[in-house]
Amino acid sequence: MLHEDELLQRIKDGDISSLDELVALYYPGILRYCLWHTQNRQAAEDATQETFLKTIRHLDAYVHRGKFRAYIYKIAAHVCIDLSRKRVAEQLPDDLSKYDSRLEQIETEADFVSMLRCLPSEQQEVVLLRFVHELKIREIAEVAGVPMRTVQSRLRSALQRIEKDL
Repeated sequence: MLHEDELLQRIKDGDISSLDELVALYYPGILRYCLWHTQNRQAAEDATQETFLKTIRHLDAYVHRGKFRAYIYKIAAHVCIDLSRKRVAEQLPDDLSKYDSRLEQIETEADFVSMLRCLPSEQQEVVLLRFVHELKIREIAEVAGVPMRTVQSRLRSALQRIEKDL
């Protein structure tokens, strides 16, 4: 991503205002990711904030090779894991109508969530990253810390199970 490359270079060169652009670029996706992995919106916002704080804190150690998106999602994954360890159970919000969406969209999302919840956690993660966050197989492999073939296998198994359940 050319814009991302420029932003990272400007940040490395000391342009602090580029940090705001970088955060704005990834904030919506990271927030959505954290919403899936936390109990409520406040916890997701906290996890998102913590993700960006850790990203910025460790940006000097990051060597850019065109994989920043996977890098930041991996940080978000670790932050969410840390949060879930602190909480006994991960639950969906009780009142899905809090979301500013149409009822039909909420029902579709609820169906998707219920199908997703029937899958083993490794398959849930792969489906979520691939279809909700539109990460590539290679990026998912980096986030999950597994080979690309494992990601492909988990994705194929998850889709077969969803198809069977439908």
